[in-house]
Amino acid sequence: MKVKDGEIVRKFQSQPDAWRLTLLCGPNATRCQALVDQIVSPLSASAERIDLTIADLTESPARLSDEASSASLFGDKRFIMVRLNSGEAVRATAAIENLLASDMSGDPVFIVAPGMADKTALAKKIAAAPDALIATCYETSQRDAVAAITQMAREEGVRISSDTATAIAALTSNDLVLARLEIEKIALYLDASPDQPQETDAAILAVLGAENDEEDLGLLINAALNGDARTLTRELAAVAPAGFSEVGLIRLMLRHLTKLADLRSKVDQGNAVARLVNSPAIFWKDRDNFARQLNIWSSAHVARLIERILALEIALKSSGQPESVLVQEELLTITRKAAKLR
Repeated sequence: MKVKDGEIVRKFQSQPDAWRLTLLCGPNATRCQALVDQIVSPLSASAERIDLTIADLTESPARLSDEASSASLFGDKRFIMVRLNSGEAVRATAAIENLLASDMSGDPVFIVAPGMADKTALAKKIAAAPDALIATCYETSQRDAVAAITQMAREEGVRISSDTATAIAALTSNDLVLARLEIEKIALYLDASPDQPQETDAAILAVLGAENDEEDLGLLINAALNGDARTLTRELAAVAPAGFSEVGLIRLMLRHLTKLADLRSKVDQGNAVARLVNSPAIFWKDRDNFARQLNIWSSAHVARLIERILALEIALKSSGQPESVLVQEELLTITRKAAKLR
């Protein structure tokens, strides 16, 4: 069944046992991931999560269906999560078709496939399946983003001018998931609520904006992806006294790599790097770094980077080693690889 992206969370959660497969696709990678996270949030507290990669699905097209229908060793509930980077949905077609064709009931499968179009044969097959959901997440225009941000602010009890809403849209590259986080942060800072609305302005945004919170982490990420060991070493030393959020860095890096993967796939299709990085969808401060990284990393390399960062997130929770050590080691590994590829 094909539904709108704004309806898919409610649709799934109103009948969670009715859906074998839920897939989010389209050009807005951040929203795809955010909606899947929102859908599985109630499951995460009591169900075991099984992560599969494109390598798992291509090595054995039956793996996805088998995993969904197999029982947990301890009888616990489970759900399957698959992330397909740009261009990988075609390679996963056989595995997804096997899942849809299976007569056995099983655990729900969630697939995040940014870059996959909803006009493909696979997307149409999913839309036609009675026990599957598919939604497309499109990029948000500045006009729609400003309107949505204004509405978000109203719901949080924040009075916001059109200029400030436009500034938030620009700061978050029209990403409504990130924009909502900004509005919630402002509401908390102002102690605002619908019953006691408070006014915000550009000065407050300058203090609290994501640009300030993420600037140090962004410097670390870009230094690594650019293969700039000297800058990375300097920035690690600069943040060492106060420390930094390792989980925050991972989430920011995954967001950055998802955007990089999307841009890289468009380069592979013949689009010019300069034209892509100078589009309104790319924040102006990020353009030089994206241009440099598109000339360093291939689509295959970016896909592997995403897998490594996802594995790092799991390692932070289970290895027992200091989180800062694991993250710094990975950043240095990425830096060395980028330096070789330049």
